[in-house]
Amino acid sequence: MHSGQQDNPLTLLANVPLQPASWLKEWGKALIIAPHQDDESLGCGGAIALLRQQQQDVAVVFVSDGSMSHPNSQKYPADARRRIREQEALDALQLLGVTDTAVSFMRWQDTQVPRTGSHQFAEAVNGMAKKIQQLAPDTVLVPWIRDPHRDHRASWEITQAALQKVNKTIRVLAYPIWVWELAAEEDWPRPDEVQVWKLDIALVLVKKKAAIAAHRSQTTRLIDDDPEGFILTEEMLAHFAYPYEIFLELL
Repeated sequence: MHSGQQDNPLTLLANVPLQPASWLKEWGKALIIAPHQDDESLGCGGAIALLRQQQQDVAVVFVSDGSMSHPNSQKYPADARRRIREQEALDALQLLGVTDTAVSFMRWQDTQVPRTGSHQFAEAVNGMAKKIQQLAPDTVLVPWIRDPHRDHRASWEITQAALQKVNKTIRVLAYPIWVWELAAEEDWPRPDEVQVWKLDIALVLVKKKAAIAAHRSQTTRLIDDDPEGFILTEEMLAHFAYPYEIFLELL
């Protein structure tokens, strides 16, 4: 899938067949695992909206507390930032058709989600395995294994270890987030390791954009006293404004 750093990754995927909304019937009950509050809307907001339109069950688990996007804010300390981001996530998911009762928050420290080998990894895995057992999904969506953000990689590691504990056949599809902007060449999916799926979300693109915009702390200067705080740039958002979404399935 990658033939040089100057290539636009979207153009490299242009020849992948476009799957209609009916393809989602294969997913059954879906569990979306999002490292941060906004990853769900960016990476699979269209899929979520289509699933709900088809009356398929969708649950969402947020792994981190999202509190480190504006770490220098005095007006909004960490607890306030967490509350803002969680409410934004609930608002976004309401727009996509997911009720609050289908959403849960693990609240691991943003930028410090436990990775393999850390002393809290087993606790994180056990917590995720419990959620998977309770929710009993047929398909799990989680960020790509080599998505550049450490919390995204940690979420993949936690999810895979949790699935092994559950010991049930569950389909895993990966969605790219920071792959578009920050990936080194070795981070890119290789043609010999993945099946690439491209989902047509044209019918719900307006809903997806509205859901992304609901994350106001990440798309505007809502938190205005940390000039170095995170914000999704127009360039970054452009990767998620296409009438399709990309999903990767390891072979």
